[in-house]
Amino acid sequence: MTDSILDSFSKLIPGFGSYQSEQKRRDDDVAVRSYLVGRLQDCKRELQVLASSMLEDGNFQAITQAERLRSSIELAQSRIRAAVEGYSSWFESSKVDETKLKKVLELDNDLVAVVDKLQHEISRLSKDSFDTTSTNEVVSHLKERFSRRAELLAK
Repeated sequence: MTDSILDSFSKLIPGFGSYQSEQKRRDDDVAVRSYLVGRLQDCKRELQVLASSMLEDGNFQAITQAERLRSSIELAQSRIRAAVEGYSSWFESSKVDETKLKKVLELDNDLVAVVDKLQHEISRLSKDSFDTTSTNEVVSHLKERFSRRAELLAK
């Protein structure tokens, strides 16, 4: 359908315009979460390359730490991937709470910033000094922020 036909529907069918804007919010939510999942995949890939180089050196303690970190990132990635789409359901009768929507958008921006920080922390890791303490803290922060987002949407 073209935009002009959708505009015509929104004028003719009561409520169609609000459904259309809700679908846009759902689509935006899916896009942000897909972006985050992809970025986390990049983080895991970078971590895997580092772990492979440690395997050649026989640094099994660091490999164990790397695998724990990778597993933690995988869990965060799975939660983000499996989250319910969008801000509200198709048949929700309540109006959109603009304050809540603003908070969700702020959390989305924060999630992107946290993933940026995670990628930076992983790039700082080296096989010579493999300390994942701060990196694990960033992953915990990511999980906490995404849980906060889910709680906000569930209200």
